[in-house]
Amino acid sequence: MKKKSLNNLHQKLYMTVAITLLLVVASVLLIVKIQSLSSYVAVLEKQATTQTAQLSTFERTLCLNKSETIPIAQLSKYTLQSAGFARSYRVHTPNNYDPSVRYPIIMSFDGIEGSGNRIETYSGLDALPAIVVYPDALLGARGFTSWDGAPYSVDGERDVQFVHDLLDALPAQYCVDTTRVFAVGMSNGGSFATIVGCELGDRVRAVASVSGAYYTTCKEEERTPSLLVLHSVDDRQAPFAGSTARRLPAIAAWVEAQAADRNCKTKIPTEAVRTTTYYNWRNCNDGSVLRLVALHNQAHGWLKIPEASHQRLRGTAGYIWEFFNESTYRD
Repeated sequence: MKKKSLNNLHQKLYMTVAITLLLVVASVLLIVKIQSLSSYVAVLEKQATTQTAQLSTFERTLCLNKSETIPIAQLSKYTLQSAGFARSYRVHTPNNYDPSVRYPIIMSFDGIEGSGNRIETYSGLDALPAIVVYPDALLGARGFTSWDGAPYSVDGERDVQFVHDLLDALPAQYCVDTTRVFAVGMSNGGSFATIVGCELGDRVRAVASVSGAYYTTCKEEERTPSLLVLHSVDDRQAPFAGSTARRLPAIAAWVEAQAADRNCKTKIPTEAVRTTTYYNWRNCNDGSVLRLVALHNQAHGWLKIPEASHQRLRGTAGYIWEFFNESTYRD
């Protein structure tokens, strides 16, 4: 009897050990399965994130996420936070605006004591087949609005950061062609437009400066935008001959320095047409083009370009647009 009881005890012990081992194995397999499922879920989540990003990129590329309610040939006002400031800007859509068509961007900067609204009223840029952006400057050190680059502007490079942030924001608002971004400015705004072209040369294709006051300059670090400079030899506020007292360079010398910085290899012979003289440089870095147009008998401001038969769009805005198109199709 004792031997039979002992055998029964051994059998129960073996059964307990076997069940325990089975439970351990089952637990291990369950843990492995859970880990496997967790890894699979993580992979699925990563794939979903990637596909969402790809879809977003696809929508931006084809402008599928743009509202069809954006008004045609109208001005819309926006604000964004940039470098600690609430910055305002206006966006004008061209005639026959189609939300599924990618449009070039023209950023337009007014002079001191100006605004995006003011330069819109006198520049004629709204007539161009582009989305025109009119940013507003901050109040400078002397109590009036101005852009970076002048002794009376706000310290730091807040304005360049503003333009950078603005270019990031626009594709979510409008259907834009980010390979055709241009900058235009008058006076202090013209000088700032050249700074934008210099510091954001990887994003800006060409720059046009009208009656610019070039207190500062810089050398392009990446791509070199094409540059159009329009200036009157009779300008008294930003003298064509420069001003030692105000530390303003002579315009012709400043443009020559731009040609040297851009390593322009070809200087086309000067062309004089009535009261206008044209200076052109080609074969510059990145295939960019450089042009100085010196006008006579005009005061400081938004200058008038004499009408030319080859201009498809009339006026100074039309001339600038032709230059931008020439710059777009460079080598």
